[in-house]
Amino acid sequence: MVRTCDYPGCSNKDVADSPQSFHRFPVTDVALRKLWVLALGIHVDTKVEKIKKLRVCSAHFSDDDFLSTCPGQRQMKKRILKKSAVPAPQVNKTVAYQCSLQAFV
Repeated sequence: MVRTCDYPGCSNKDVADSPQSFHRFPVTDVALRKLWVLALGIHVDTKVEKIKKLRVCSAHFSDDDFLSTCPGQRQMKKRILKKSAVPAPQVNKTVAYQCSLQAFV
């Protein structure tokens, strides 16, 4: 089963060699979870069990939303969101554009 981004209107898929990463909702931080829920237009009373299944792709986060490696450190294998990151509509236009182009190949 191929997972898709749950951001409204986004059709990015989590497939091998995908240029974007997919991120889970912050279920333990209630305040941050509410911000994510509002950002995606989900009802605030949606059960946590359902929210745990949702994913948002990296196209909805800016580069500043991710932890960066310090000079001299090895690159991280996967991109890790900062604890304060909240998704927004197609922030990372380059990734979104690349993904839409791949749909035509």
